[in-house]
Amino acid sequence: MSVGGKFLRLYWSRRMARVIGEERAAVLLEFALLAPIFMALLVACAVMGITAFAQQCVQTAAETMSRQVLTGQVQMGGMTQAAFKQKTCAALPSFMDCSRVIIDMQRADDFNSVDTSLPVLVYDSNGNIINTWSFTPGTAGDIVILRVLYIWPVSTGPLGFDISNMGPGQRLLMGTMVFKSEPYS
Repeated sequence: MSVGGKFLRLYWSRRMARVIGEERAAVLLEFALLAPIFMALLVACAVMGITAFAQQCVQTAAETMSRQVLTGQVQMGGMTQAAFKQKTCAALPSFMDCSRVIIDMQRADDFNSVDTSLPVLVYDSNGNIINTWSFTPGTAGDIVILRVLYIWPVSTGPLGFDISNMGPGQRLLMGTMVFKSEPYS
């Protein structure tokens, strides 16, 4: 091999080593800049996924309990609001705290008068909810609105990600069922 060939080969091997070193530094810098954003997105996805799962659990509990009202089991059994809440809690997964469950059941004259919006919560000076909740399961053939509310604790994520809707650290989840009771006897 000629001296010129050796020189070119040495030049290109040194040049490639420097380029590879610069590429590694660039990759490291890019990772350092993008990793916090990527981690924040992962945390936000996890928080949203867990909250969506909890929301579905509340909706499923509302569906389960509405079936008992629909078929007259609640009315014929003389179930109280406290007993109904206990049965609702039993329909929720064990990681959900029963003290955070609120039951609101109302009777409606027709389907046009049904209100399924989130309730406006009223608080006392200590921050406790003081709303008066209805428990009117109705009779056979009545239109009933069942709302199962759950106060879900949420944490704010990185980069200011916050999905709370009732003040810091809390999100109100609601499962709603509107139905007409069957003719039971």
